[in-house]
Amino acid sequence: MASRMIHLAITDLISKEYEYKDKNRLALGSVLPDAATSGNSHLKICINDGMKKTYDLTGFRSGFLPKILEDDLYLGYYLHLVQDLFFRDFVYDQYQWDPLPSGNVERLHNDYALINQYVIQKYALSNTITVPVSFEEEPLNKLASFSIYEFLTDMKADFQSHLTGTTFFFTKEMADEFIAYACEKCKREIYSLFHDLDCLDERALAWQRR
Repeated sequence: MASRMIHLAITDLISKEYEYKDKNRLALGSVLPDAATSGNSHLKICINDGMKKTYDLTGFRSGFLPKILEDDLYLGYYLHLVQDLFFRDFVYDQYQWDPLPSGNVERLHNDYALINQYVIQKYALSNTITVPVSFEEEPLNKLASFSIYEFLTDMKADFQSHLTGTTFFFTKEMADEFIAYACEKCKREIYSLFHDLDCLDERALAWQRR
């Protein structure tokens, strides 16, 4: 999955072209799946008789389409899933990332931490997300349990951190490449959603179960 700073950067760029209703709800939705402490917040499913996995974008649209079209919290959440689906293809297929060697997942997460300040500064990100009143009543809570306040506290630390070091795999250049790539994919998906066109088929980017 992409880092929360990358999700925020993509969302901020999209918001410059999309006529959003509530930028706070859009930004919160864009990171919310990663705030889950239990449940299936990313809607991962098995397909092809259990041989492949993907994110159930179709299921999310089926359950929340009116909300997606009316409420930026739900659009942001949906676009997070879209971004993660493309990110997995970007990292695993295009750049041949191998998570199996011991410590590689931790090294990738450390790469995220190392480039956070670069992403924050380049895309002029600010830490302004707040939790909406009555968030606990949102239907999204049926998908998972969210530790939203603790998550936002952790994200605040990302903005304040100034780690130094050399990345192991995921570079600044890769971050820029993916952000630009994902922005175009998300803008196309937004257009399809709001014009009642065929949306992304998650099966096209499904991956083999290991």
